[in-house]
Amino acid sequence: MFENNLTLCRLIFRRDRLRMLLWLVGILALVVGFGNALPGMYPDEASRVVMGESMKSPAMVAMMGPAYSVDSTAIGALYGNMMLLWTGLIMAIMNIFHVVRHTRQDEEHGRIEVIRSLPVGRLTNLSATLTTAAIINAVFALLMGLGLAALGVEGMGFAGSMLFGVSMGAVGFIFAVAAAIFCQACQSPRTAQSLSFAFLILAFMVRAVGDMQGNEILACFSPLGLILRTKAYVDNQWWPVLVMVLVCVIGVVKAFWFGSVRDMGAGLIPARPGKRDAAPYLKSAGGLAWRLLRTPFIIWAILMPVLGMSYGSIMGDLEGFIQTNELFKTIVPDGNPATFVSFLMIIMAVAGTIPILQFILKARSQESHGYAENVLARSASRNDQLKGYFLIALIASVLMPFLTAVGFWMGSYPVMENPIALSTYLQASMVYAPAMMFMLGVAILLIAYLPRFASLSWGYLGYSFVIIYFGTMLDLPVWLAKLSPYGYIPKLPAEDFNIGVIVLAAIAAVMFVFGFIGHHKREMKFALGD
Repeated sequence: MFENNLTLCRLIFRRDRLRMLLWLVGILALVVGFGNALPGMYPDEASRVVMGESMKSPAMVAMMGPAYSVDSTAIGALYGNMMLLWTGLIMAIMNIFHVVRHTRQDEEHGRIEVIRSLPVGRLTNLSATLTTAAIINAVFALLMGLGLAALGVEGMGFAGSMLFGVSMGAVGFIFAVAAAIFCQACQSPRTAQSLSFAFLILAFMVRAVGDMQGNEILACFSPLGLILRTKAYVDNQWWPVLVMVLVCVIGVVKAFWFGSVRDMGAGLIPARPGKRDAAPYLKSAGGLAWRLLRTPFIIWAILMPVLGMSYGSIMGDLEGFIQTNELFKTIVPDGNPATFVSFLMIIMAVAGTIPILQFILKARSQESHGYAENVLARSASRNDQLKGYFLIALIASVLMPFLTAVGFWMGSYPVMENPIALSTYLQASMVYAPAMMFMLGVAILLIAYLPRFASLSWGYLGYSFVIIYFGTMLDLPVWLAKLSPYGYIPKLPAEDFNIGVIVLAAIAAVMFVFGFIGHHKREMKFALGD
């Protein structure tokens, strides 16, 4: 059943070597970089006490888990409280993408048929995917632990650092196993991925409810709750890791059993029979685009206001926190909460750009996988096929900042003595819509003229986030920020509106026009001049 498992593992590593390298660099930069920056963010006992007190609020407990060491002023204790949960979430996301990509998605695209035509076992693909996931998580765990220990920061010793790394590897593999089970149960990779992320959200909610109620048993039903019970850098408890390992073993057995009893191309859950006649809107290219993007669009429309509410909920303790924290004194020199709002809106704008790129790049994905040919075989032009995805992404570029502002206002209004008006949040958030449209224009130009490099738009978004977010902290040259569209947006309400926003919107419109012209002229899957 598992013949040539190692050979297939090498193939998976070869296919994903660049993707895994980017994940590794990104996660290590976040984990180790934040650990290195934390002493500068909280340089004295007063700032650490304020942060510890703020973590007692229900909102912070829901976001980061219970502060086991609010009376401690050690950097390690603060780091564990702030990073255990969110690093675990990132590891879970990485593992879900990895497993779905190499199991159910490869099966849908016919790659598993090619693999099974070779001398491999029935479950070799599943075992190789889980084996590579285990190796990846082990490497990440080791490098995170050694990297944190090498910092030599007060309160971040070797034992706590290794526990932090191992717990991240364990929770990551739990979600890899969960994704593998959903991939055996569902016929569609979209459904399997959606259920995997639904399980992640459920795990977060169960942990949040358990932590806010002080119910340890309920919180421990979630893998995210278990990693918080390790109390890394405080008590260094290893029993939650052992529980997660046991859960992984049981889950792997279940995944293999499910894989052994289902047919290839099918799932344990029978696919719902389709309608005899398709809905009228599916007869158009735009209607098909909406059907494909409907679920992620709704998910993002829910996620953005929730994210805004999470940030808004910390506004109640903000003034005292800014005054005792040197880092945020640099970001918010005037101590004005409105200035801090403008800083947070940059982060939210970048987050809101993620679905925009996801929606427009779906058009390129449909083309590269050959699905667009079925649309073009009917009475639809090249631009008709692209237009549906473009319109959905364009609507998202306006809707996402609007929902962010509403969520921010809803989260901040109950906790502030002098609440900031909704109109202020709307101005601070909506002003980034032209920058988000500019990113959409970049993606369309790449799809039109350099389709093989369309994914570079993700790299440009990553650069924009890093340079805008860390530019103030690290005192980087202003011209670096000007290489990003977000660098031309005034930070309302702290700054005045300027004509640069209008110019940016006009440039985005020109990019749209040239993008559609180039897309109409080039051949399928090839750029002009190839």
